[in-house]
Amino acid sequence: TYINLKIRPMKKLVLSSVFVFLVLFSSAQTATNFNCNDCAATNHDLFAELAAGKVIVITWVMPCGSCINSAATASTTVQGYASSDPGRVKFYLVDDYGNTTCATLTSWASTNGITFDAAFSNSAINMSNYGAAGMPKTVVIGGVGNNVFYNQNGTVSVSAMQAAIDNALLTGVSENTIPFSSVNLFPNPANGTGTTLN
Repeated sequence: TYINLKIRPMKKLVLSSVFVFLVLFSSAQTATNFNCNDCAATNHDLFAELAAGKVIVITWVMPCGSCINSAATASTTVQGYASSDPGRVKFYLVDDYGNTTCATLTSWASTNGITFDAAFSNSAINMSNYGAAGMPKTVVIGGVGNNVFYNQNGTVSVSAMQAAIDNALLTGVSENTIPFSSVNLFPNPANGTGTTLN
């Protein structure tokens, strides 16, 4: 079996590892679990999804005009991982207090070009679990410790979100993870791109 393996530059890997270490061993905020249906009546258990190696980006909106740019930025940032990490990074659009109908929320998203993996209007997904309310509020959650890697009220930063998602992916669990002891890389040493031979 041949699997293409992209080798990340050592500097980025070392910096990411240091960041992951600091997040895991500092007083990092952890997520609060929820188990509820989305607007399409699909059940979601946050901790089960995180345990499966997913990274979840949640943006709470009113929905309102001032929420559009940040929600669209979060959505587009998540879409950027569709080819590099297919199925692992999910964007959840959530009504701030669960008091807007799903039809209104999804229509607002569609009208404003905001793509989501799931939309929720359920107070079980409570933004107050992540500090002060903000419009909108965006968090990035992932890793084996259910850690919050990003927590921002209002305007979101693409680069900060990408760094948070990258680090959450590094600490996640994946059924496709191959232990380094079982990897045979060609060419060895590799610079840039290599192929595993298993």
